[in-house]
Amino acid sequence: MATNGLEHQILSRIGSLQTFTSSVYSPTDARVAARRMLLASDLVCRIDVDGDQQGTGILVAPTLVATAAHLVGTLVDASPTGGSSPLPGSSKRVSVTFGDMADLLEDSDQPTLLKGTPAPLAASWLAFYSPPAVNELSNTFEIDSTDGIGAEGPWDIAILRLAHPRPFRTVKPPRRLPRQPFQVHVLHHPSDGAGKGLPLLWSIGRVDRRLGDPPLRLLHSANTSGGSSGAPVFDSQFRVIGIHQAGGVLPPAVQDAANNRAVPVTPWVSQLAGLELPDAAPVVATVEIAGPQGSPINRTVIGRHVTISRIWRGMKVEAPARDRLLAVLGDPGLGLRFTKHLVHALVTQFGGTYAAIDVANCQGDDVDSFSAKVAGAFAAGLPPRQPSGLTTRQRDTRNQTAPDLAKRLQRIARHTGAWLVLEGFESPSANASPIVIDLVRQLILELPSAPGVRLVLAGWRESLPSGFESSVEYLEEPTADDVSRSLLPPGSPDDLVGQQRPLVQTLLAASKTELPNAGPYEIAEDARAKLARMLAAAMAMHAAEGIGT
Repeated sequence: MATNGLEHQILSRIGSLQTFTSSVYSPTDARVAARRMLLASDLVCRIDVDGDQQGTGILVAPTLVATAAHLVGTLVDASPTGGSSPLPGSSKRVSVTFGDMADLLEDSDQPTLLKGTPAPLAASWLAFYSPPAVNELSNTFEIDSTDGIGAEGPWDIAILRLAHPRPFRTVKPPRRLPRQPFQVHVLHHPSDGAGKGLPLLWSIGRVDRRLGDPPLRLLHSANTSGGSSGAPVFDSQFRVIGIHQAGGVLPPAVQDAANNRAVPVTPWVSQLAGLELPDAAPVVATVEIAGPQGSPINRTVIGRHVTISRIWRGMKVEAPARDRLLAVLGDPGLGLRFTKHLVHALVTQFGGTYAAIDVANCQGDDVDSFSAKVAGAFAAGLPPRQPSGLTTRQRDTRNQTAPDLAKRLQRIARHTGAWLVLEGFESPSANASPIVIDLVRQLILELPSAPGVRLVLAGWRESLPSGFESSVEYLEEPTADDVSRSLLPPGSPDDLVGQQRPLVQTLLAASKTELPNAGPYEIAEDARAKLARMLAAAMAMHAAEGIGT
């Protein structure tokens, strides 16, 4: 395991004192290791279902708890397409308790049992759910089998969302796990055999085997019992490297052999950024676009608050289908094609996958070639289509192509969202082909069964299916206040914006006269540039006067 400079200095010196008999259980700095363990113990929780202890969990973000999916499997309606949702009323059946542990209080040499602190779950408490593999549901599955498990899982991992944030200290997991056996620690709440969990316990063992390369499961030797499922498995620096899943049915043939199984965190930990989302949309001040020579440049966002809020609403894991579709309409010059940059800015910051396609370049496409373009934009292949015997294009699109495409996008999404932006529908010289329109319509209808898919249609001119009426946004011209706020710090008071309004209105009128062929958004950008120069000149003059005095 890697160590920092101080630890390396200490540990490198003790090699000359005596020979160590184990490369797995190496000495470590006592106080540092103890402090890391104490900090880690504050993040571990007991998980009960219907009043009975089920397992253990670990806080992985201020409002997110990771545990084993099989602990809450009876409370989840899992869709074959990869979607999952909690059953009605299930948030009241799950309880999460932190701090259920014994401790030595000051001036006492006898342990004192501390009263744990319940942490209520949010109404939409299931942030992420990847069930166990089919063979892992059996009481007799082979402990070293990875049948039915691939690079995309399943992981037997559930992420529970808390109603309120808790104190959290970020410790990044190691980027790679050692190939040789290494020491691990498990903090867990085993069951007492009567439906209740024991106070927090600490077990030490080692990871002996990696199942798969990269590993899909880990085999470790730390002592666990019923109720330990979902417990964090730490390395020697108390970085979470796995979630304990199960123990072997049969006792190990050799004493201390690795007979327990864990799920590594590396395949799914990247999902967390997209799950930990505040309610309010963040401020998007600038977006990065390709400049004339292909080099990236920053472009200021003026207005577009409604668009940003709608995109943000669609990023929520529990977002309904109507919020995962955004059809942006507006006259030329209002920034329809700017929409993809807003989507890209939010998705790249908070998690998800993104692709944009100009449908004006797809006039010659048939159903298959357009679907392939969509899949190719995400660098993913579509499954081969099977002949159906149907000859009508609409029926073929409805019955096979659109469902196949939705399923592929859902797999790409991996619960954080696959964002497909289609633009160019408004182009008067290159209308989208009827085939593309048909496929997009059918893809919209597939959204309820593909909860990871988000669809943005910039310039869409067709009617939307029933139930998606609220998915439309009509762009408006940037206002003088929009221009002012783009130069002010977020949250600036309205009276400050109002003071600048007459001046900005004058600048907008001047830019409109100077740029008769420009659209409203370009005019707003020109007026903003004028205002920025004026403010910079005023600040320079004020600074010069200050120096002179």
